[in-house]
Amino acid sequence: MRAIRLKNLPFRLSWRLRTWQAHRKSVDWIQGIVERPDRLQRYSRSVDVRGWVTTPQGRPVGVGVWLGGVKLQDLPLVPSADAPPGLTQSRFDAVIPLDAKPSRAWLRIVATARDAPEASRVLGIVRLVRASPRDTLVPRAAYGTVWDSVSSTLSDAQFSVAGTTDAAALRDSGRSTADDVATETAIGQTDTVLEIGCGIGRVGEVLATRCREWIGADVSAGMLRHARTALAGRPNVSFVHLNGVDLSGVGDASVDVVYCTGVFMHLDEWERYRYVEEAFRVVRPEGRIYVDNINLRSPEGWRIFTQIVRMDPLARPANVSKTSTADELSWFVTQAGFVDVRTRFGTLWITVVARKPASST
Repeated sequence: MRAIRLKNLPFRLSWRLRTWQAHRKSVDWIQGIVERPDRLQRYSRSVDVRGWVTTPQGRPVGVGVWLGGVKLQDLPLVPSADAPPGLTQSRFDAVIPLDAKPSRAWLRIVATARDAPEASRVLGIVRLVRASPRDTLVPRAAYGTVWDSVSSTLSDAQFSVAGTTDAAALRDSGRSTADDVATETAIGQTDTVLEIGCGIGRVGEVLATRCREWIGADVSAGMLRHARTALAGRPNVSFVHLNGVDLSGVGDASVDVVYCTGVFMHLDEWERYRYVEEAFRVVRPEGRIYVDNINLRSPEGWRIFTQIVRMDPLARPANVSKTSTADELSWFVTQAGFVDVRTRFGTLWITVVARKPASST
């Protein structure tokens, strides 16, 4: 049989064949997954690697990070206390410096049996592309393109806004949020209600049946397309395509309730306050506002914050989750002119509800 000459093959096929040859003794009893990074990762100085590996008890394993044919480092493993019976499960979690690495490369995360070095398994292969500052600069006026890019299909949009595509879970979460907004702001059948960042309309589907008029506003044309489909045929529903800066298109003192849930986590502080100010403009006297965000000072909120701290700044998604404090949100609504400010703490979320005075200047 004629030998295969790697140098005569196309690059991608040659690379795959080399990978196969290097790991042709891969074994099934080594299992695992790479949670981060994804298959394509931009970086400037480092890459965040996380995941887990499982082996039968008594079979020690190591996990290494390779760039091409060079091992960058071995990853420390932390045993999991809730491993399945008869198995050993360990997590790996590290930031790998990449300062002097090429602009394009393939990163491999490989698990190897310590008692049989020839036995290994590739847990993940990531294409690395060196990022530059301009890669992550998203003008606020063009921020809708970020959400348009993750809402081309309904399932993509569902997962982007709720982390699931399960119809029952989406329905339950929408109803739960709608119930809370309606209760906290005392929505009635004569009210006009505006949602900032309505997404696919899962909350609006419920609230539209409880008010005179429901308005869904979003910066993403893609999200609005899915929301229009979900609420099609409802005569009391309308939509506004936001510019990412303010509530242009919504008239002064034209609505009774403004709510914004699960959206502040994607906005900078300045935009959060801008929308609160705009909410004050568009609500009628005695109108109500409802806003929430992840609580920085909760255990889970702090975990989310510290995970993002360790990410390469140029690898952070433009819609990365950001946190708030209770003082920040209550200060914003107070400075905008709202009164009767109430702050509620949940396990993860802070919710602030307030009212516009009967007369304001």
